[in-house]
Amino acid sequence: MADNFSSSDFGTSTRRRLPICFALDTSGSMMGNPIRQLNIGLQNFVASIKNNDDTRNSTDIAIITFGSKVDIVMPFGKISKEKGLPEITASTTLTPIGEGVLTALELLNARKEGYKEMGIKYFQPWLVVITDGAPQGPNAMQNMERAIEACNELEREDKLVVFNIGVGNGVDFDILKRLSCKRSEPISVNSADFGKLFEFLGSSSSSIVSSGMKDDALYNINTEPQGKAVELDDFMKFINEDE
Repeated sequence: MADNFSSSDFGTSTRRRLPICFALDTSGSMMGNPIRQLNIGLQNFVASIKNNDDTRNSTDIAIITFGSKVDIVMPFGKISKEKGLPEITASTTLTPIGEGVLTALELLNARKEGYKEMGIKYFQPWLVVITDGAPQGPNAMQNMERAIEACNELEREDKLVVFNIGVGNGVDFDILKRLSCKRSEPISVNSADFGKLFEFLGSSSSSIVSSGMKDDALYNINTEPQGKAVELDDFMKFINEDE
């Protein structure tokens, strides 16, 4: 997969890049309003990236989905003001979270190899995992364990920032928590909060590429979590105070 890029995909900007890969749950439980809100949030996030010269020239985005199977919905490539996002749709079976995460890590690694070949510097890649369930399907738990091990190793080496995000009450937060060895608890959202979530991701990416905000600020949450996850409002309050 590391060879699947063209120099034209990287644009002409010499800015340091921030690669972000979204791994999105599109199982049946996301059908209806959740998937609509997810699409709106993604569209607004990309629009905010496009409307800022710094982030448009620095941020690289890829989107994969995991439902009945894993799909690369949008590979990495330069962001243009004209290019829109494909609509994300939900399926009716399975939740291969681990396979989706492993695919996302392959994409991020390929992008980093491309940067190196092109002589482009880059920030720590972001992996944004959004799910409303638990691993389901053939070899689901084996793949999830492989994904957890891979993410934890990259985090410990400061080669990856993981956003492990659970939607609603059906999430296996115990499994989702293990996806990051640096984040004390997963981030918890309702589908109605997707707008707020993507607003936070957009402002944080802008802070990273424009003002040099440290990656640790994306992990260090000093509020006491309620239940098994840190609520989005508490997470954003801390980030805003830290800035």
